[in-house]
Amino acid sequence: MLIELKIKNFRSFREETIFSMVASGDKTLPENTVYTPEFGGRSLLCSAVIYGSNAAGKSNLMAAVNFIGKFIHSSTERKLNSPIEISPFLLVSEPNTSPSEFEITFIDSENVRYQYGFHVNAKQITREWLVAHPKGLPQTWFERDYVNGVEPTWYFGRNLKGKNSQVAELTRPDVLFLSNAAKLNHHQLGNVFEWFQNSLRVIGADELSPYLSTYSAARAKHDEQTQERIRRLLAVADFGISDFEVREETYTEKDLPEDMPTELRSKLVNKKRLDVYMRHPVGTGNEVTLPLEEESNGTQRLFALSGPLADVLENGWTLFVDELDASLHPLLVRYLVELFHNQKINPKGAQLIFNTHDTTLMDCCLFRRDQIWFIEKDRQGCSHLYPLLDYSPRKDEALARGYLLGRYGAIPFLGEPQWGELQHAEA
Repeated sequence: MLIELKIKNFRSFREETIFSMVASGDKTLPENTVYTPEFGGRSLLCSAVIYGSNAAGKSNLMAAVNFIGKFIHSSTERKLNSPIEISPFLLVSEPNTSPSEFEITFIDSENVRYQYGFHVNAKQITREWLVAHPKGLPQTWFERDYVNGVEPTWYFGRNLKGKNSQVAELTRPDVLFLSNAAKLNHHQLGNVFEWFQNSLRVIGADELSPYLSTYSAARAKHDEQTQERIRRLLAVADFGISDFEVREETYTEKDLPEDMPTELRSKLVNKKRLDVYMRHPVGTGNEVTLPLEEESNGTQRLFALSGPLADVLENGWTLFVDELDASLHPLLVRYLVELFHNQKINPKGAQLIFNTHDTTLMDCCLFRRDQIWFIEKDRQGCSHLYPLLDYSPRKDEALARGYLLGRYGAIPFLGEPQWGELQHAEA
């Protein structure tokens, strides 16, 4: 489970930004939290929602988490001397060469708490560290620092077993030690790497199709429990769908565009693919079957989300979703959130973090006050993330109304309408 995220100098986040899933002392909606004895008996939140105006930085927060996961997963696969694709804060007069900074605190599948972080610029890792709390007390397992920017200094704690020095010697300046240790079968660090590889999931606003639809289709085809969960989700959504099926098809020449490059065409012909079909009842006892591509955007989006949602809820993972509400009815989004608040459906403490503009979800019956966050930009273009708790709202406060009135910030200031006056001036 995610405990805390820190980012600095990444895209629109210039200063250190902290996002926390630690529950406050609020006693409302206890089902929205999970008790964690390995975190000093404190509770963590099962979900969180982030509000803010357009271009405030909500997607950049998701991008930061996505970068962390992908960089940890793939840093050992990078070509030598190729630049690291990092995006520091750019709205400055001089080129920004300072490293971007990241740290994540989490509890893994073996109920051990970790703090892992690194600093990185376009050329190399400038700092990296890992602190473990296997018995509640901090143990520094390793630290890596480039004091003069050329030669690294290493520290390995006595609780980190294995061939640490040998792995360090084989780790390039532009590769994470954690990633390389996992690649070289370091047992202790392999467990940490696995959390980032499996337990931390991010879905961007532009990543829902067709990849995730294929992913969901594969999960449904090979797992009957997942298939049944998707079937129930489609029924709840009231899309007029009675069932769905996944068919394994083979690409033929006719399936491919005529202008597709010959090399790519030759690779796809005779390859297997999964096609999804939705069944719609028409009349008494009759059905019409339509391919997923012919369905509404909402149906396609929900199906694409269904596979990752099933995985996350089944395994107790953490899921970030950019614009969860896109093409989905507010009541359906509410239903998806409530899945994470239901301890029978979510017994392993899976977490959902998403951003939205839908103020109908800003409801004290759905979210505790410590589950609601805001992002806004200042005049210098810097994003600032802060919790609703900073405003000490009353338990019965009309949160949506207060937000739209500007009580908590993070809304656009549109000014007076000018469109008609502009048209008149042009005339």
